[in-house]
Amino acid sequence: MGGAFALLARIGMPAGMREKITDVQGVEGIARRLHDVAAFEDAANELHAALAPDTDGSKILSVMLREAAASEEEYRRRAIPATVYLATMAAFSRFVLERRRGYGDWAFDRWWWTGRQISLKLFRIGLLEYELCEEGGRRSVSVHIPSDMPLSDDAVDASLTEAQAFMRRYFPQFADVPYTCHSWLLSPVLEELLPPSSRILRFAARFDRKEIFWDSEDYRFFVFGRQDIAPEEFAEGTTLQRALKAHVLGGGKVGAAYGVLKGLPK
Repeated sequence: MGGAFALLARIGMPAGMREKITDVQGVEGIARRLHDVAAFEDAANELHAALAPDTDGSKILSVMLREAAASEEEYRRRAIPATVYLATMAAFSRFVLERRRGYGDWAFDRWWWTGRQISLKLFRIGLLEYELCEEGGRRSVSVHIPSDMPLSDDAVDASLTEAQAFMRRYFPQFADVPYTCHSWLLSPVLEELLPPSSRILRFAARFDRKEIFWDSEDYRFFVFGRQDIAPEEFAEGTTLQRALKAHVLGGGKVGAAYGVLKGLPK
């Protein structure tokens, strides 16, 4: 467990959650499967069940941090820079802070996602995250936008350029595959609600929209901090929040979309 405790400071885990981390025993066999790209989702579900009750998620976070610390050896074996490792694993801290902002408590509720980081399926490169995907024999790289990503043109360009070089060096089988994105940020509704100068619209314009999911309500969490909040209670602190609140209260949907990157920066 020493590696996990050391990792807490290295990834900036907030003190309110850091003090809850413990040496959880008895689930080592399940936890090892978090390192398997093909098995981490089932392993995470089994861990969640095996560790119940775990109302604040501190037990499953403790186990996952132990495995995240163990993943550093594979990073070293592949000669992937420690900066990428720490930026990727900092997602654990980011998720805890997002939970704190939305609900006011110190808890971890993204256990179903972080097997991607542990299994070396997802990496943070610059200010974006990149997930290596393979389905039906087809490979792609899925782009994810962390909540602390400013979406400036320069930052996006830099991250995409770094990601391209990263894939060529460390995962050459993903060097020339499509880059995709499935996000509320790609919803066509935003074109009606935001000015043309919007960073969100400029980011979305990088993608050729292929499919729209009108029933998706992911925006609730990413814009307003929690999924279970009623539209009447939406905050109005930003232009985006005010525009979305008025749109939804007027009967509109926000949805999400799936798109393919039109081209990587040259």
